[in-house]
Amino acid sequence: MNIQKAREEIIRTIHAYTAQKEDGTYMIPSLRQRPLLLIGPPGIGKTAVMEQAARICQVGFVSYTMTHHTRQSALGLPYIEHRSFGGEKYAVTEYTMSEIIASVYRCMEETGVHNGLLFLDEINCVSETLAPAILQFLQNKTFGSHRLPDGWVLAAAGNPPEYNKSVHEFDIATLDRLKYISVEADYSAWRSYALGEAVHGAILAYLDTHPDQFYLLKQTYASRAFATARGWEDLSCMLKEYEELNYPVDAELIVQYLQDTELAEEFALFYHLYHSREEHLPVAQMLAGEKAAMTACQTLLREDSFEEQLYLVHLMLSCVNGKLNEWQKSCQQKTRFSDAVDRLIRFQKQNLQFQTTASVIHAFLEKERGILKVRWEHGLSPDSELEEMQKVLLDVQKMGYHLRETEGNLNAVSSFEQSTTEHTTSGNAALKNSLCRAGAEMLQQKETVCEKTANDILKMLECAIRTMDPELIRPVLVLFLSSLQQNPAAGNLFKRYPDNPCTPYWEQLDFSAREKALKEFLAAAI
Repeated sequence: MNIQKAREEIIRTIHAYTAQKEDGTYMIPSLRQRPLLLIGPPGIGKTAVMEQAARICQVGFVSYTMTHHTRQSALGLPYIEHRSFGGEKYAVTEYTMSEIIASVYRCMEETGVHNGLLFLDEINCVSETLAPAILQFLQNKTFGSHRLPDGWVLAAAGNPPEYNKSVHEFDIATLDRLKYISVEADYSAWRSYALGEAVHGAILAYLDTHPDQFYLLKQTYASRAFATARGWEDLSCMLKEYEELNYPVDAELIVQYLQDTELAEEFALFYHLYHSREEHLPVAQMLAGEKAAMTACQTLLREDSFEEQLYLVHLMLSCVNGKLNEWQKSCQQKTRFSDAVDRLIRFQKQNLQFQTTASVIHAFLEKERGILKVRWEHGLSPDSELEEMQKVLLDVQKMGYHLRETEGNLNAVSSFEQSTTEHTTSGNAALKNSLCRAGAEMLQQKETVCEKTANDILKMLECAIRTMDPELIRPVLVLFLSSLQQNPAAGNLFKRYPDNPCTPYWEQLDFSAREKALKEFLAAAI
């Protein structure tokens, strides 16, 4: 299966393994909860989907790369314990708690989350001395005498033998105790992810026409060459930064990420052709509605080769997808800020000792930053999400600055009659109203930004469709709309604005609806 389907299977497994009966016991007993084993080529996103699944299920997450561990660090260190058996005293070897199991308990203690996902990466590349302990852990969920807590799902990942000479094959007895998931490289699945992550337009344009180059492995006795999903994404980040710094991009840079000389040279040539068209074609002006630019692009679409048309469509998609991702982030930031204000109001209700906006916001920010620190230390949130949450807390801090004048009034009232209960209640109510009002004002500002960005996108789409002239240039319109539909942000926008310029064409492109109608027709005919 592809990596997206694998993520859905991991999510379902977590839900199934952590589901409980009314008496608190698990629907699937621990004995029947097979550890997950994800086997697939390197750089395909196995670790990423484990992290995403844990976040979506809102469970704890502890991750270890097993090639970094020795038997002692994973199993624990031996020590001598004196015990009595049959009236005789003996020196017995015991083991300290495994570092891995200890990390699970520490995660539970610091996060307050008692269900979780323990992920062991590169599980089939461990040293010979550690391999027996790993097999015991996969089969019994115990390291030495220390067991993985109930409610924690055990998952592991590894590479097939053709990608790593250090791989140890699991025997049938072990495999028969695992939930085995084989993952393959799938460009169509990765493309949806890449659109949401704003991967460089040149990479998407190249892979759309060369999907067989997405994942490569060429191995001979003397050399090896390869390209992975991780390599393409990391290359995208570097291309954007080099363009920002005005540094030259050549095959020598590209081969550092796509470690296949032939592919690097081919993509370098494609990149420069793409970049030159980006500079000379008036795509931005056309999407802004400039008539001359629209006419020029329309002429190209009608008269030039299909290859040139593809360049133009991908440049349009790059601009529109960039704006879509900007809109998506604005909406997410608005939602996160709204949630933060709700938490702030609840915090103020639960801590009535704070009588000023400065004091309640300061205490709230300290609490929230402590939570973010825990989430960062335990990998419960990706770095990008933590950065966005930091921005939200800065917005809350700014809101506090705007409330300083109101705070002065509350202080004056508080000093006037500090001892009466009626006043304290009144002051707390006034403080709550002040926080609600300030939060609503900032929320409206963020909503205005989202609306403006959405209107800009709708205008871009209208100009793009007018330029492609649906009556005359239908193939490129189909390519544009079908590619656009793969971006999750586009789906969210179209749900919010159903009367968008693309709506008249969606039904014509809904192949699943056509297939369903055809099946119904055939069933009726039979």
